[in-house]
Parts: sequence; structure tokens; C-alpha cells
Amino acid sequence: MTTAEPTGGEAGTFDARVLGLPGSGSLPDRWRHVEPLFAELSAAYVSGGPIAAEPATRRLLAATEVEDVDGVGLDLRGRALSNLSAIAEARGDARTAIDFATRAIAACAAAEAAIGSARRTREVRFGAVINRAQTLALVGRSAEALQDLEALDAEFDGTTPPLLLFGRHNTLGGILLDRERFADAEVAFRAALSAALMHEPRLASYAYAGLGALAHRTGDPRLAAEQLQISRQLQATGPLAAARAEENLARLLLERGEVDAAEERFLAAEEGYRQGGDPRSASVSRLGRAAVLLARGKLAAARGLAERVGADVLAQGDVWAQFQAELLQGDILVAQWRFPAADAAYRRARAVSVSTGAPHEAARVDVRRAVAALTAAERSLFRAEKQRMRRAALDLALPAALATDALRGRFAAGPMRERWIRTVSTVAFEVALQSISALAETRLAVEVIEFLCSSPSLDAFAPAASASERASGNGRGGFAVLEEPYALAASGEAGTASPTASGGGAPPLFVRALPGDESFRAWIAESERRYGVAIRSAEAVDAW
Repeated sequence: MTTAEPTGGEAGTFDARVLGLPGSGSLPDRWRHVEPLFAELSAAYVSGGPIAAEPATRRLLAATEVEDVDGVGLDLRGRALSNLSAIAEARGDARTAIDFATRAIAACAAAEAAIGSARRTREVRFGAVINRAQTLALVGRSAEALQDLEALDAEFDGTTPPLLLFGRHNTLGGILLDRERFADAEVAFRAALSAALMHEPRLASYAYAGLGALAHRTGDPRLAAEQLQISRQLQATGPLAAARAEENLARLLLERGEVDAAEERFLAAEEGYRQGGDPRSASVSRLGRAAVLLARGKLAAARGLAERVGADVLAQGDVWAQFQAELLQGDILVAQWRFPAADAAYRRARAVSVSTGAPHEAARVDVRRAVAALTAAERSLFRAEKQRMRRAALDLALPAALATDALRGRFAAGPMRERWIRTVSTVAFEVALQSISALAETRLAVEVIEFLCSSPSLDAFAPAASASERASGNGRGGFAVLEEPYALAASGEAGTASPTASGGGAPPLFVRALPGDESFRAWIAESERRYGVAIRSAEAVDAW
């Protein structure tokens, strides 16, 4: 009965109603008095979603909390705890959801030890593991989620219900997608689609949503729109599936500048989540409406909504929703020329990335802070303030640029690496060079240009519009409206560093732009300290 989705929220959910079933066969006399609770629980879920089923579920759990509980009672306890996990997540309490799921798994394991397969208890345990994996990913613990799903695969056999096969594949696809393991994610989503079409056609919309998200993240908006339209048309799974499709389509529309159409879809998504009994997803989807308000220049309203959503997702523990909310708040504050407050919001986003072990995201946020600082310098009327902000932009942008150049090697070759270079590394060097130019730091400019000449990403560097041009209009600095976090494809865990910048070999040699002068090493050392990435080796050579 879960409504959890993989981190990032693009891939959709699956509805494990198997958890609400009483099991095979009738209950023994000792437990027959709880049978009406299952009918009540199912009816409440159908009419109002997981939260509506909470009273009946809690009564079921209470009935099993007796000292002489037997195997059947443990089975019933596991079912009740599994449903309470789904209810907690729907309420936005991810940590409690994980606790309930863990207790459910333990109760089911104890029941299996006592009564074996008499009540199909292992299927309840499988569902609880899948649901917990979804929630673990939601709070940034995707490595644990993947371990659970891999272990579960070893337990599946020919008797495993198709719903659980689908659930594992679709959940795995969502987590792999958020980790940028695109080839593996596609395999998982297509396995989910195959299972759905063969056994549970009502679930195919979720798999199509995942494939649409995959196309979007790999730079194919046309295919993404096609897959999401198919998902939207297959709304037999109910309001939650429809809401997810609407939200994803809204994001595509907003990226294309179709603001009115995007707002309509965001509103439809929010209402669908509410009807489906998933207030957590409803809250997160409101970030889209805040982005719409920003795009329209309604900055006060956008800021108020983004702040409220930020408070909600902070309480819920959804780490990447927090990341998005803080970035969006920062963008809004930059548009309002409230630069210190914007930097505070960006710092909070940075703290989220650091807490999840994602140095590449910290570098990305620092680039954003640098753009804001350079914009503030251009807006200031005072020479001393201009110089101070330009220096702040340089101190942020140059170490971040050096790191983003090295971090590119940790992405698997392909669209994500190219997107990283185009939207992060290139922008970082551009802002750094603009700051250097404004400060008349000629010697430093020579060092940076020599660094670029010795960089494997030189071919990707092409100066774009200036920071002031990107900041014109609504002042958002040209970044995407609702940006997803990046995850490192080559690492075992999102944000966990590979041994070196290239993911395996030694970092490039340090090239001295001026013979005998290694002063630029101070910038490299600071970048390595901030982001934990090897940028250049200790060995040095002179430039030609």
C-alpha cells in the first residue's frame, strides 16, 4: 500500500496492496476477530488512500501486541507494520516509515521461522523490503537501498507474485536513474514494463513514467514527452499515477517556456496527490508552482511558496527535495537583489549536498553563488563593494571551476558528462575569467588559460553569455527552473569519490604557465581541500 517513489520523484510509484491482504487461508480461531479489520482497511484505502486506512491498521497492530504472540500473530503484525510504514511516508515522515518497515521485516522473518510459508509471509517481507528501499533512497541512503534490492533478487523465484517482481524492477530503475546509471536503469524499467504488460497491465504507466524520466535526464525531451504521454493515458492505476505523469509533463513544459500549460499540469498533479492520499508528494510538487511564479516575475509569491515547501520537505526528510527548494529560494532572492539572503539559501543547499557526500553538488552550488556575487557586483553603485563582490565571485568560482573540471572524469562517458561540462564546468570557468578580468588579475588569467590548455575538457570550453546577460529578465542566472541533482555514475554511492579525478588513473601533471612559478598551486590546493578531488599531480612541467 505504499505510495513512495524513488529519489528525484520522476520514476513513479507502485502500489503494493498485497500488504493489506490477510494471507492465504482463513485465520485460526485465535485471530478470527481481526478479519473485519482487513475489509475495513482495504475499503478505507480505496476511498482515501494510505492515510485513511491508518485507524484500522493501528487497531490490527494493537491486537498483535500480546506477550504470547504466535506465528500467525507475527504475520499479522508484519502486515500492519508494513502498512503503517506506507502511511508514515505518505504523511511525510520518512524516518518513521523506515522504522516501521524495518520492524515489519523483522516480524515477518520471525513469522516465517515459526510457521514457514503457510501464510505467504515472505511476500509481505519482500514488499516491505521494496518499500523501505524506496524510502531509503528518498532520504539519501541509496547505497543501502540497492543492497537490499540486490539481496531480494536472490530470494525471488518462479512463485514470486508479479506485483513484487514489478515493484523491485521499478524501484531499482528509479534509484539507478538518480545515480545516473542510465544503461542499468533502462534495463530495470524495461523489465518492470515487461512484468506489467504480462501480468499487471494497470502498472505499465509507472514503467513508462520511468522510461520518460530516463529520456529526459539523458537529453531527449521529445522521447521523454512521448513516454510521459503514454504514462498519462494509462491512468488505470488511479490518481497517484496520473499525478506523477502530470508533474513530469509540467517540468518539461516549464523548461520549454510554456508557463501557463506547466502551471495547469502542476495544479493537476497536486490535486491528484491529495486525492490519492499522498500529501508528501503534493507538498513537493508545489515547488513547480513556485517556479512558475518565478518565471512570471511574481517574486514575493514565489518566495513565500518556496519557503513553505522548504519547511515541509525539511520536516519530511526528503533530502533532494530540500536541495531543490533551497536552490529555488536562492534564485528567487537573487531576482529580488537580496544577495546575502540568496547566498544563505545556497549555503543551505550546499550543506545538503555535503551531508549526503556529494562534493560535485557542492561545487555546483558554489558556481551558483559565484554567479550571484558577480551579479551583485554589477548591480552595486559603489566601487569598493563592486571589488569586494568580484573578489568573492573569484574565490568561489575558481576553486569550483578547477574541481568541476576534475569531477567530469567521474561521470560515465555520455550525455550526463556532456551536460555537466556544458551547464556547470563551462559556466564556472566563464564566471572565474569574468571575475579575473574585472579585477585586472592578468597573471592569474594566464594561469587559468594554461590550465585549460592542459585540461582534457578544453574542447568543451566555449564562452557563453555573460553573467549579467544571464541574470537579465528575472535575474535567475540562466539555470534550469527545477534542477535535478547530479549523481556520479562511476562511483559505488552517489557522491562517493573515485580514487582520482579520472576515476582510476593519476591526475594530470601541473603545468607552470611561467617558468619556476608555482603560485597557482595555492588555488588548486584550496579546490582539493574544499571538494576532496585530486586535480593535478605533484609533478610539474613548464609550459611550452
